[in-house]
Amino acid sequence: MIKINLLPSKKKPPKKVTDFQKQVILGSVIFIVVTGGMLFFWKYQTDRIAALERQKAAAEARIREQDNMLKEVKNVEDERKKVLEKIDIVQQLKKNQAGPVRLLDEISLALPVGVNILSLTEKDKNLSLEGDAFTNYEVVRFIDNLKASRFLANVVLLETSQAKKEGIEFYKYKLQFTYKGL
Repeated sequence: MIKINLLPSKKKPPKKVTDFQKQVILGSVIFIVVTGGMLFFWKYQTDRIAALERQKAAAEARIREQDNMLKEVKNVEDERKKVLEKIDIVQQLKKNQAGPVRLLDEISLALPVGVNILSLTEKDKNLSLEGDAFTNYEVVRFIDNLKASRFLANVVLLETSQAKKEGIEFYKYKLQFTYKGL
């Protein structure tokens, strides 16, 4: 059987939620949501700032590394330029080396027996030569031999004079000519 209690009970009537209470609850909920949103946004921005700072530090490290590499490349380029300059100098010396050797060879081939060279000076491919010989004929032969050379031009006898030393007579001479080169 079912028992039913028909006695009045002492139940409290339900409380009515007033408008003010609704506004307080709604304000609290909005405050919690806004505060939570602000905390989330703050955390997001903080993480983003940290990530950007890490990227900046990595980029600066990469820039320093590339600066060091650039300095090394410049050092290598400077060394390369120095080596190329030295190579050019050596090649120029080799090129110029043939000239004096050829000149001296031509003069020695033209030099007859009895003719001596005392000095040879060069300025801008113009040469001055001084020497002595036992006879005037040998000086003339020397000049003719110099004129016959294909590497020498404008052979001019400037002066000849007779001199005496220790009882021996000889002729001093001065001449000029131009070296044409190879």
